[in-house]
Amino acid sequence: MRGFIVAVLGAVIILSGSGVAVAAEVKASEDFSDVGIVHAHSINQVVNLGIASGCNEGRFCPAKPISRVEMVVWMYRTAAHIKKMPLPFPADEAVTGLGIADDDWYETYARWAADRGVIASPAELSTRPETVTRAEAAEMLTAAFEHLTTTDEIQGVFADTGDTPEAATRAIEGIHTAGLTRGCAHQPLRYCPHQFITRAQAAAMLARAVQRAEPTVGLIINEPQAARGYTLFTTRVDSDPFSISEVYLMDHLGRKVHTWEIKKHNLKQVKLLENGNLMIRGQPRGPEGGASTKLIEIGPNSNIVWEFTYNNIHHDFLKLASGNTLFLTSDIISPQAAIAIGARPEAIHRNEWRIDSLKEVRPTGPNTGEIVWEWSMLDHLIQDHDPDKPNYGPIAGHPQFVDLNYYLNLNAPNHNPGDFKHLIYLNSIDYNPALGYIMLSVRNYSELWIIDHNITEKGERGGSDLLYRWGNPQTYGAGDYQDQQLFWQHNAQWIRPGLPGAGNVLIFNNGLEFNGLKRNYSSVDEIALPTLRDNTYPLEQTAHFVPAQIQWTYTAPNPNDFYASILSGAQRLPNGNTQITDGTNGTIFQVTPNGTIVWRYDLNIEVYRAPWYPPDYPGLKNLDLTPQDLIHSP
Repeated sequence: MRGFIVAVLGAVIILSGSGVAVAAEVKASEDFSDVGIVHAHSINQVVNLGIASGCNEGRFCPAKPISRVEMVVWMYRTAAHIKKMPLPFPADEAVTGLGIADDDWYETYARWAADRGVIASPAELSTRPETVTRAEAAEMLTAAFEHLTTTDEIQGVFADTGDTPEAATRAIEGIHTAGLTRGCAHQPLRYCPHQFITRAQAAAMLARAVQRAEPTVGLIINEPQAARGYTLFTTRVDSDPFSISEVYLMDHLGRKVHTWEIKKHNLKQVKLLENGNLMIRGQPRGPEGGASTKLIEIGPNSNIVWEFTYNNIHHDFLKLASGNTLFLTSDIISPQAAIAIGARPEAIHRNEWRIDSLKEVRPTGPNTGEIVWEWSMLDHLIQDHDPDKPNYGPIAGHPQFVDLNYYLNLNAPNHNPGDFKHLIYLNSIDYNPALGYIMLSVRNYSELWIIDHNITEKGERGGSDLLYRWGNPQTYGAGDYQDQQLFWQHNAQWIRPGLPGAGNVLIFNNGLEFNGLKRNYSSVDEIALPTLRDNTYPLEQTAHFVPAQIQWTYTAPNPNDFYASILSGAQRLPNGNTQITDGTNGTIFQVTPNGTIVWRYDLNIEVYRAPWYPPDYPGLKNLDLTPQDLIHSP
């Protein structure tokens, strides 16, 4: 082992036997000049925990391959943090020592790694090449940490692991399952097992290993560029029908400023109204549950102002200036009923189907309401399967109608994208009062739709056919998968007047990862709609809607580092930042227009959406906003 020098925390690592100097570690700080937003959060976390440090003064060298010695030292420090193990520090004279045989301080690291099976023997650190491949890193990680395991059976997750040894492939798929890696590239998903792992990639994997062992919650990043305001979210609840669900309003420092308590309900989505009340979409726990769902409006002291019960309210609602509330609901139809309106019988493989509608309710009492407006999918369908059934006609050239069989074709037994029962599945509502238009996000069609709220009055059925649709022209025969822009998105909305980008549309574009489809990462997209002077939407000569133009988008520098397959949303803020809710991972963060993360709060539980409110929001004026304790301690 003679011939190399290793130092820990504030010294130099040199492998003189190989003639190559390894990056010196001299600074534990977030202020690295060479770290942008690629893995920045993970790098800061491992630096602040004492797991890693810079390569020289002011730099981290994120793209530099990590040496085997550094990897072992970082892994030991990670284990020491997780298990509260003693962390050996070298004496000053250790820097000039001759190697592990003469220096007890370093032997602890090598013996630990050998005992865990991370390396074959302590001598490996001087006899093996100093770099580590990504495949080797996966095996080292699963050997080092009990809470990470290899997969029992190779699933073929990554397209480029076919020539990787079985043990390494099982380890690679194991750390993917544990959330330590989302691969190195997509389209198709790849891991790059033969590439050397970089210092940034190692930092990211070790940070996630810490998070999986002891999830970090609370305020993680708070930079001066962050917009100062208030964020609303609800906690996860248990199955006890008598337990209390809580809704928190939090300031930019992570402090609780107001709390509401709701009994006997699972809370799905919450919004602070301009009158200072809170509106909730909830589902009763216990025997009252099932299809029974509620809209509940409560006052600042958690007193119920109004509640309205209606079967199968789901996903989104919107309080209008009139005092009425728009909400999404689904009507259950049998397979026979679906076939009767033109569904393909061979694609029907469930006992029931749901087809969504949009309703508007006017409160008529503390516990009652009247449906005064409705838009049902059943009135806007087209199908080209059976000429003897209603709605028959060619799909192409009729973009104002909805192809009943588009999702059924996706959802056939041999092409099943998920366990959804919806024929047509809406997940968000927005309303533009200046136009009188409603925007809908249609998840399983990967589209946004715009309809006219002015068309019907007094609850008449029917209403506007589609005024505009965008995101996936395959749905009406106007393209193929290469033209698809949206992928099972959420939270389509107009950017409000007075905000940067006003009039454009902001969408959380979730991505999709099944059967070879090409978007296994998420983005937030801002688009500009093509409109004519009379506020209608132009059609091309081919009867296709003129496509929207993407004005701005946010993805992670390595796109696979940001992926929320469900839930989630985004919101434009007054200073031009965008607040993003990664609902799958329970992370709320702000990004600047250039994509820099300047505020981040980790919940580490699923959260449907976390709306942000400016300090001058009317709904805040009647609330006591005195800062209290931190909601979570990081």
